[in-house]
Amino acid sequence: MKAFHLVYYINVGCPSIEYSLDKAEKYLLYGVKALQFDLPSRNPYRETQFIKDKMKYAYKKYGNYDVFLEALTRFRNKHTDFEMQMVSYEDVLLTIGTTKYIEFCKKNNIKTCRISGDGIIETARLDMNAAGIDTLMFIDFDLPQKEIDLAVKTGRGVMLRNIRQGMKSRKGLVSWNDRIKFIKKEGVSAPIYATAGIANGKALIEAKEAGANGAFVGSCLMNLWEDEKKMLELLNDLEKAAVSK
Repeated sequence: MKAFHLVYYINVGCPSIEYSLDKAEKYLLYGVKALQFDLPSRNPYRETQFIKDKMKYAYKKYGNYDVFLEALTRFRNKHTDFEMQMVSYEDVLLTIGTTKYIEFCKKNNIKTCRISGDGIIETARLDMNAAGIDTLMFIDFDLPQKEIDLAVKTGRGVMLRNIRQGMKSRKGLVSWNDRIKFIKKEGVSAPIYATAGIANGKALIEAKEAGANGAFVGSCLMNLWEDEKKMLELLNDLEKAAVSK
């Protein structure tokens, strides 16, 4: 059985790129093995208000993506032995350009990205897949059939979202256990990653015991960036939960 795959999400650029990457470095020094970085979107519709506000601030402050790509490349050159992933919305990818984005990923040994968007952006995903870069996809809390069908068709890894405010459940399926069982019954066979609302080790264990192959954790730690002691305590709790039997 493969180890539970825990990835920590880092918002880059609020209050500064340097500040965000300093926190990322502290995660690595603590022993974290995988980090997922974002690039600020002008329309991050899948994110919580907490992340939306951070992306808005970062984009307004910097106004272009080259400064982010250059900073992340320097970070990667300094830290070569962790798994580096990316998050980008369609507006970001269309602004940077698929070819340049793929070159950035290959240069920095980035093999997994979450690309959000529909329509033309699927062509970019296919180009990335052809270049050897896996593209994760979302299945939202309400389990839209079109998202499940796409996951079955493409075989892409699934980020299964937790409860979203104002969104009704499908067929009363609320728990991780019920929703993971449902999408597997529908034919999803790729790895499933729990995301959103995992605020501590207990919540992580719940997703893990429900059959999730891994999880993405972000906001609960970023909320503690100003209190490093509490941040590291929570990081310890999450890391212990990830390896628990």
